[in-house]
Amino acid sequence: MLKQLIQENQIKQLKVFLDEVHAHDLAELFFELSITERQKVYNHITNEKLADLVSYLDTEDAAMILQEFDLEKQKEIVEMMEPDDAADIIQELEEEEQEELIELLGETSDVVQLIRYDEDETGSAMTNLFIAVEPDMDVKAATKKVIKEAADVESINTIFVTKSDGTYIGAVPLKKLLKAKSPLNVESILEEYPYALDKDPIEKTVSSIRNYAIYEMPVLNDVNKLIGMITLDDALDIYQEEAQEDFEKLAGLPETLEDSTALKTALHRVPWLLTLLVISVPIALVTHAFEEVLATVALLIIFQPLILDTAGNVATQTLAVTLKMFASNERGLLKNSYREILTGMLNGFAIGLLAFVMTIVFAQLNTSLAQNPILIAFVVGISLWLTLIVAPIVAIVIPLTLRMLKFDPAVASGPFITTIIDVAALMIYFGLAGLLLGV
Repeated sequence: MLKQLIQENQIKQLKVFLDEVHAHDLAELFFELSITERQKVYNHITNEKLADLVSYLDTEDAAMILQEFDLEKQKEIVEMMEPDDAADIIQELEEEEQEELIELLGETSDVVQLIRYDEDETGSAMTNLFIAVEPDMDVKAATKKVIKEAADVESINTIFVTKSDGTYIGAVPLKKLLKAKSPLNVESILEEYPYALDKDPIEKTVSSIRNYAIYEMPVLNDVNKLIGMITLDDALDIYQEEAQEDFEKLAGLPETLEDSTALKTALHRVPWLLTLLVISVPIALVTHAFEEVLATVALLIIFQPLILDTAGNVATQTLAVTLKMFASNERGLLKNSYREILTGMLNGFAIGLLAFVMTIVFAQLNTSLAQNPILIAFVVGISLWLTLIVAPIVAIVIPLTLRMLKFDPAVASGPFITTIIDVAALMIYFGLAGLLLGV
């Protein structure tokens, strides 16, 4: 409809449409327009609606739209946006354009204050638009303040309580405040309420929001002054981004590039693929070290993929469980680790037993490949059992070690950890074969 109104030059209807349409719906229609058509929209849309439109776009698209205006216009739009949204968009601009806009906004700007935080810190995702009341205020006066400031803040579900110097004390649910009758001070209905520090890891804060089942998380600085809050919708966005990043790392992918050409995507992935190729060299070296065993018992090479694939599958499953626990700050790591290892042991026994039977059957059907089928079957079965015990141990120890060293545990991705498991599995398989078969 938007495109049609522009093409038919129905200016009056276009103005009405732009005033009434929700910014989310407008964002859906916006990129159907050409640059010339977008310019016509700019001529008839209010700055407030334009700011809402930019807020609903992906940060990269929003930054591209922002670049279509001069610096003064950019400043006007940014100042009408939620500070946390504006900060995310500004960080997508080229470095030179960022510096120019930041300089124009000024160091005291709420948006600039948020940009100064590292992207993995809680402060980078908070909004400094919140309502705070003092404990000695009467509930009637506090309610009036909430009503007066409600339109200018992101959420009023929870009203924070601070001392006159901004020191955080606690919070009052809006429902409780509205039900309270004067004369009564805010302090009388004050509740203890969880909080996060601005330098806390954002993942920790998001997990706390989920664990406490709250809609807003107050954010304090290092002297316990209330400086912002993280809302539930922001937490959900962050959780989704973190889940996508962890999935990409688990798959051994670099950061996802949307709307890239096949050539750009290929060039972006080549370094990772080359890295995986290099770390696969130890597998070839281990196989080479046991070439005498393989030359003597050719049947072993047939069951090698069975050993490697099964071990890799178990390791990947355990790694996924471990990373999930880290991401959600779940307790009971020791208990879950024990369960994963015991599960691997039980599965390994069952699968090893099945592999033992399969190997005997296969050897009986191909007598030219094996002279001692029972012994070879023992090698295959026991190797699978031992490997499926080792695999979950490695899949727990590696991410746990990385976490203790302050690295992202998700970098222990599928391809990397599978390579380590493959090397261990081959050492067990060929080493056991050499020991039992006397090669």
